[in-house]
Amino acid sequence: MPRKYEVHHVIIQSLEEKDLSRVDLLKQVRKKSGLTVSDKTLNEALMRLLRDNKITVTGYDIGIYEGISRVQSMKSDGIIFSKVNTDPIEIGIFLKKLESDNLEEAKKALHKLKILFRIKMTKLKGIENSSSDKFDEIFTKILRYINTQDLNQKRIITQRLAWALSDEKDSQEILKQLLAALRIN
Repeated sequence: MPRKYEVHHVIIQSLEEKDLSRVDLLKQVRKKSGLTVSDKTLNEALMRLLRDNKITVTGYDIGIYEGISRVQSMKSDGIIFSKVNTDPIEIGIFLKKLESDNLEEAKKALHKLKILFRIKMTKLKGIENSSSDKFDEIFTKILRYINTQDLNQKRIITQRLAWALSDEKDSQEILKQLLAALRIN
């Protein structure tokens, strides 16, 4: 197996378990692959996975500064990465978690869903570097609409939204139909 492919695979595998910082990912890749992976190799793999929308940046781990109070430059080691889930069932689970009583779980699910929605809308509109605020506003409108429906209609729209946010073959067409039906552009 080529080395670069193995690094990509181990990164995805590690992020399936939990979100990890760059420094933790490097440790995981070295441990699981048994290879002496350099920072450069890891960075190349991360950038490739980011471009391909397989992973995303979800935060920053301030803990890497260990007591340093005056930080003048940011270290890339603190960047936290997450796997982008594109399976309709996984997306449906995130949509269900929005109704959770656990506030932290609901926030994480909403964050991941917004990322997926931005990715899909960017592909749909063919816009690079567009305002994420606009897409977040549209996504919020969709969620509000879903929450105003009766249980059966809510279930149907939620399933269609999960499919639309997935990487399934007809997902972009479903998203177009959903936006048109809700009169959202």
